[in-house]
Amino acid sequence: MPHIDRRSFTALTGLAALGGAFAGDFGLDPRRANANAAPAGDPPAAANRALRFAHFTDIHITPEHRAFDGTATALATVPVQAAGAEMILTGGDLVMDSFATKRATVDAEWALFHKVFAEHCKVPVEHCFGNHDIFGWCKSKAGLDGTEPDYGYARAMAETKLASRWRSFDRNGWHFIVLSSVERDPHDECGYLAQINTEQRAWLEKDLAANTLPTVVVSHIPIVTVTPSIRGESSVKDQQTVISGGLVHLDAADIHKMFRKSGRVKLVLSGHTHLIDRCTADGITYACSGAVCGGWWKKNATYCDPCFALIDLKTDGSFDYEVRPTGWKIA
Repeated sequence: MPHIDRRSFTALTGLAALGGAFAGDFGLDPRRANANAAPAGDPPAAANRALRFAHFTDIHITPEHRAFDGTATALATVPVQAAGAEMILTGGDLVMDSFATKRATVDAEWALFHKVFAEHCKVPVEHCFGNHDIFGWCKSKAGLDGTEPDYGYARAMAETKLASRWRSFDRNGWHFIVLSSVERDPHDECGYLAQINTEQRAWLEKDLAANTLPTVVVSHIPIVTVTPSIRGESSVKDQQTVISGGLVHLDAADIHKMFRKSGRVKLVLSGHTHLIDRCTADGITYACSGAVCGGWWKKNATYCDPCFALIDLKTDGSFDYEVRPTGWKIA
């Protein structure tokens, strides 16, 4: 498939929920993504809270467009403005692009990424990878031949000091599963597909079966989302709706069945579309948390404004989810 150009989407900034009402007009205020959430700057009561963390997806750090300042503002929002987050969980696309970009630019992006987190982040960070974090899969544009030791996921794993693309960990009575949702498109050198491979599927089944805690899952590309259908990237062929396999998981039904069987998965976080949506099925909430970079650090009505999600996990296995603006204004 061709390299996905999400700028071709029709203008829409977000949905509040699948099966629910649209939020006002189509210019959704990120602070109103959860109708039950407290206003921004007024965090919910801490009673029975197990962990408060922020979901930072689609940072897309770059030397251009004042992305460093915008990310620094977002990081300051979490621990400083009365939010009190104890952890940041990123959602992938940490750098602007290493998928189809020359090494010198990728080097600069990662250097800037480390600098902004070292100087402005005051809480622990757990990373997830996105399609733009994969180094040189589009070899013709990246100028690589595929034999480089940091080719593919190796570069992002080295930069974040992670030993695996997917993993799980426990924190404060909750279980976290980090998925790796981007695989090669065998028919297109510069394409990718949203799915988990055979090895990861076996690992996930085993992890879910062994887990007894309420669980949060993060996947860069959404497993369930309404955004492709209403943004113009779906099409109709032979009286069927067709959605690109690079926009939503091809194996969504199988993964959801695994989550439902486990009975432990409460919240599944994603990014990728740079939009906000939320839906619940079988007691499992799927949420796209917009993008820290908004519309790629530029004014663009197609995407959300710069934002992140703030999540309170409760000791009883419930949670509060709210999308908040980072405070960064794109000129």
